[in-house]
Amino acid sequence: MAEAPHIGSPSEPRRGRLPVGAARRLVAIALILALAALVLALIDVLLLAFGAVLVALLLDALSEPLAARLRMPRPIALTAVTMAIMLASAAGVWTFGREALDQLRTLAELLPRAWAQAQTAMAADPLGRLALGQLNAVKAPDELLLRLAPQFTADLATGVASAIIVAFAGLYLAFHPQTYLRGAISLVPRSARPRAREVVTTMNHALRRWLLGQLVSMALVGATTTLGLWLAGVPTPLGLGLLAGVGQFVPVVGPMAAALPGLTIALTQGTDTFIWAGIVYLGAAQIEANLITPLVLRQMAQLPMALTLFAVLAMGLLLGPLGVLFATPLALVAYVAVKMLYVEGFLGGPADDADLGVQEPGSA
Repeated sequence: MAEAPHIGSPSEPRRGRLPVGAARRLVAIALILALAALVLALIDVLLLAFGAVLVALLLDALSEPLAARLRMPRPIALTAVTMAIMLASAAGVWTFGREALDQLRTLAELLPRAWAQAQTAMAADPLGRLALGQLNAVKAPDELLLRLAPQFTADLATGVASAIIVAFAGLYLAFHPQTYLRGAISLVPRSARPRAREVVTTMNHALRRWLLGQLVSMALVGATTTLGLWLAGVPTPLGLGLLAGVGQFVPVVGPMAAALPGLTIALTQGTDTFIWAGIVYLGAAQIEANLITPLVLRQMAQLPMALTLFAVLAMGLLLGPLGVLFATPLALVAYVAVKMLYVEGFLGGPADDADLGVQEPGSA
């Protein structure tokens, strides 16, 4: 007859203690939650770091053809591109800076005048009077301006400082990419590092193509808008053209927001000028959609307009203004990650790059 085990013997599990596997899972869950909380707390810093990555990719994309054609070392090519950008920026500020500043100052003076005229026109209509009553009930304009001015100044200073940090961090990343890449890859398990390098390489090519396409789009739209508004007789065409070009960086929302000041100022010059300004903005949008995108961006990385719009809305709600600014490249990175890590890695099926216009490196 077998002897009953004694209390506390190894054959009897100890009560009140979790198994080792369950304890490890709880620790892993706690670490994941702590990491998620840390990411949320540092989300603005992480987005600025992503902006520095975009700067580094842009410098690398511009210096690579120079290094290949002139057979110069990569650091020298990067230095030449950086100096060229700095000299071009200084020349642009010297040549057009004063005129653009004067036009932007005039723009700031015209906008309140245009709003006053719009208020007069709205007051003549019952629905307009109702809308004006609701607007005036929110806060008096002078008091609202006094309350917003310090915050606007602080936000402007923060934005300038952030832009300088992003630019210098992008330079460091561009000159020493492998150092940071090895550090990031080392956080991945050893068995998954080759696949991680493939994913990062694909993201690199997709973002570089998108950046080059955006630069071309911004330049062409800004030049087209400036010329059109100048021909239409709208004041401050250069300042408005700069706004239109910069607005192209944020798809859908950016061009619409950049058109509002131009249309408001054109309204102060009369109905005909307003109509012509509307035609200019509409024509620039059509040129961008039907000429620039098919011809210039055909070989670049791009996403469908509906997906881009939802990406802008989602990133704005989740991450704030910086999320809106980087919505499209973040969506592009997310698409590559889902395609390669989930569709190909987890589901085991090939993904069709033609569906979203993202091509593998080296494809036509």
